[in-house]
Amino acid sequence: MIKSAAFLFSIFLFPSITFAQILDGGQSNNGGEVGPNGAKTYSNDVGFDGASSKDALYRFNRDVNDKLQQSRPKFARAFERTQDALIKGDMQKADKSIAELRDIKPANDYERARLHLINYWYYGKTGNQELEFDSASKLMAVGAGNIDPNAYVEAGMRLLKRQYNRQDIGGAIETLANLRKVPESSTELMTVVQAVKKLDDIAEEKTDFVQKINVNESGVWSAKLFKPRFFFNGVSGEINTLGFDCTNKQTTLPYKLDSVMEIPEAWGSCTMKVNAKPNTSFNLVQQKPV
Repeated sequence: MIKSAAFLFSIFLFPSITFAQILDGGQSNNGGEVGPNGAKTYSNDVGFDGASSKDALYRFNRDVNDKLQQSRPKFARAFERTQDALIKGDMQKADKSIAELRDIKPANDYERARLHLINYWYYGKTGNQELEFDSASKLMAVGAGNIDPNAYVEAGMRLLKRQYNRQDIGGAIETLANLRKVPESSTELMTVVQAVKKLDDIAEEKTDFVQKINVNESGVWSAKLFKPRFFFNGVSGEINTLGFDCTNKQTTLPYKLDSVMEIPEAWGSCTMKVNAKPNTSFNLVQQKPV
């Protein structure tokens, strides 16, 4: 059972994340199995691979031409200059053009989608994978119906594969839902039907969801939470802090041993970053609210 009394961290204007001590159901640092009965354990037995986004530049190098005229002329010109520079491999010109484009604050989702798309391409060209896929994630949120569907699907499929392979199941479920907003994704999703079925099953699952995670040598692992209540079990190594990048809140908190955490609803959707000693392993158990 979970101890009912909880202690709170005071966090500015937002409700605090709640910590409650685990009294049973498994102990940390023992390498044992996860405790809750009926929990479903996820194993990543469907692999993915994906091409670099810079390949897509040549396939979709004219996908965005403002046919709907929903972007301002100044924004459209800066976008085209940046895209042309990236296609030609002129990174000096691309650096200058993209800086100019970013200085033009997007006025609507049509422009926001194009800014995320050009950032996705730019970081793909420069080899910054973290920012490349961060841009792809932002593109998925606003791009459906605002950019060419082929470019949208290409970015979404690469993001889906990366999230699935990295066991960011909450992120993969969200990306899958976004891809389904455009009919053009159906053919691509049929090529990974086994993984899609697994994600759909996980999204509909009512019991606890367990992931066995191995942190790499960087000591960092991140994923989108898709259930607000969670805890860590079977920790081998050391977890130091937990970072939360949420729709309405960003914060980093010290990890508290043997505690259950619950994200306040007011924080919105959250991605959690686990900062640990390199090669730490643990079970992450996500639960529905009680």
